[in-house]
Amino acid sequence: MKLGIIGKPQSGKTTVFNAATGQQIGVGDFSQAVHRGVVKVPDHRLEQLAELVHPKKITPAEIEFIDAPGLSGKGKESAGLEFSAELRQAEAFITVLDAFSDNASPEADLQEILDEMILLDQALIETNIDRRERKIKLTGDKSEQAELALLKRCLATLEEERPLIDMQLAPEEEKMLRGYQFLSRKPLLIVLNIAESDLAQADTIGGGFTRFVEPGRRELTVLCGKIEAELVALDEAERRLFMDDIGISVPAVEQLIQKAYSLLGLISFLTAGEPEVRAWTIRRGTTAQRAAGVIHSDIERGFIRAEVVAFDDYITYKTHAALKAAGKLRLEGKEYVVADGDVILFRFNV
Repeated sequence: MKLGIIGKPQSGKTTVFNAATGQQIGVGDFSQAVHRGVVKVPDHRLEQLAELVHPKKITPAEIEFIDAPGLSGKGKESAGLEFSAELRQAEAFITVLDAFSDNASPEADLQEILDEMILLDQALIETNIDRRERKIKLTGDKSEQAELALLKRCLATLEEERPLIDMQLAPEEEKMLRGYQFLSRKPLLIVLNIAESDLAQADTIGGGFTRFVEPGRRELTVLCGKIEAELVALDEAERRLFMDDIGISVPAVEQLIQKAYSLLGLISFLTAGEPEVRAWTIRRGTTAQRAAGVIHSDIERGFIRAEVVAFDDYITYKTHAALKAAGKLRLEGKEYVVADGDVILFRFNV
């Protein structure tokens, strides 16, 4: 999974990136450089499984964070240069808002960022509508009429100053738009970056933004990027002591990952054996056969069945024989919908 970190200059984007990835990128960098960091997804279940099966290695799921240059809020004037091709490939955006400075106006900043994405999408759609209309006129080829009509619907939505993610689309329409990588179609994780002195009021501050939250479209979290970036430089014991002293229960990286999983409707299934204990990320609602393809396309193609154990049952009964005797080992077919924490062994033949 790839998450793009965006925001206006001096909003604390790079500080949040450092807190999430453990890097020490200099803040206030106006070089327009794009920074990248890959983070292991914390999952206590992997260690618990490893204690039972003694694997050669443990492999958590991973998330890539991309820290992009600050946005200007200039909309069409930016000509899309502020969103690199790589950033457009992100599955969601983490939008960092300055809520710490004396003249902070996070709500206005959020609206400017949304407006910029809407205007850039509008420019892209207008260009594509014009190109398709000229092609139809010149060639008489009407094979793209359905896509043209959909783009016009999208344009009408944007002209109402609404992001494309607010549109209700059929699966085939979603597929048509996928290649455009529209900015306002991406889910947003809104991060209110507050001052250390406001940590005690974090819940109250966040409460003022709950109207922006909509499941599957926009999520919200409140943190102090400066403190979080300092935490990652400490060892585990010092970090826990410092967090207890200032009232932080969950570090920033875990907050961001938990919210991102919720925003994108993601879950993890697990595999456990002597070679490896591993977490695999899938969309909620994924069937067993499709989940097998996340591991390898051959397993999906040759799928026979899935041997499934709920994580809690695995920890309780500990061995394959005990699980089977207790009736906790299930044989599921290709249409079984995988649940979060399922420990799965796929049987296949190719």
